Amino acid sequence: MNDIIIHGASSFLGKNFIKLLISKKIQIYIIARATSKISFCENCPAIKIYRYEKSISEINSQSFEVKNPIFFEFSWYGVFGSDRNIPEQLSVNIPLIISSIVFAKKINAKHWIGIGSQAEYGDLNKEIFENDTCTPTTLYGKSKLLCSKISEELCRAYNIGHSWLRLFSVFGPDDNHEWLIPYLIKEMLQNNTINVTKGEQLWDYLFIDDISDMLLKLMNANGIGIANLGSGQPIKIKQLIEKIRTLTSSNSTINYGAIQYRPDQVMYMSANIKKLTTHLDWRPKTKIEDALIKTINFLKNKE
Repeated sequence: MNDIIIHGASSFLGKNFIKLLISKKIQIYIIARATSKISFCENCPAIKIYRYEKSISEINSQSFEVKNPIFFEFSWYGVFGSDRNIPEQLSVNIPLIISSIVFAKKINAKHWIGIGSQAEYGDLNKEIFENDTCTPTTLYGKSKLLCSKISEELCRAYNIGHSWLRLFSVFGPDDNHEWLIPYLIKEMLQNNTINVTKGEQLWDYLFIDDISDMLLKLMNANGIGIANLGSGQPIKIKQLIEKIRTLTSSNSTINYGAIQYRPDQVMYMSANIKKLTTHLDWRPKTKIEDALIKTINFLKNKE
């Protein structure tokens, strides 16, 4: 049995994965900032929490009595659009990833898993494979790409299994309201008029529960390197909008074309996920309609 170490428990991926692990009665060790809001799991008997002020290095690794630990790194500074080009993408996140792997080495972790992004590839406007040339256009994408290389080399030097998951678009209950799907749902539940682009983009969306299921399978792998994490089934944004309008029984007016495409607008973004499906015998199983209904019901109950 492997013990699970999680850094970034308050993130969307982190908290959903933790809920799945709790349901499986798996022991979890959480590393969190003193200010991290993780009340959803603080009183769970299967969880031990270790807090720090500024860096993981403050924690005494000798206090960890763990067996064959697997380290999940979900933490990242600056994930929202307004933060995609701030200098902290480099100055904060690169040291964060290095200290994470150094700590993983100290506790004799056998596998370190980090979360990358499709932003590492840049605007390829096609089905994306792991061996495609990466030309990121934002500091967020550039920092993620640098961390993919740093983590790979550092894990190799420390003889730790390495997995770096390049995440495409994810959604689900309790996601941040700034992202497209929760924003659309909230507006449509209130029957508000919504201004959008023409909606011709084809984008890859993956439901959060499918990601948690994949991470559970990844626990039994030795490290798969860089792998795309998406649904592999892109949907046209206009079709997505109309699905949400139907499922919410909304009277919202949708003004298609009221917002112009950005000069760097990505029109086609889809992950080739053959590597993950081959290594882990995993495929997304939640239909887009079912995933949207779960997300809609969550937001309805939150009102």
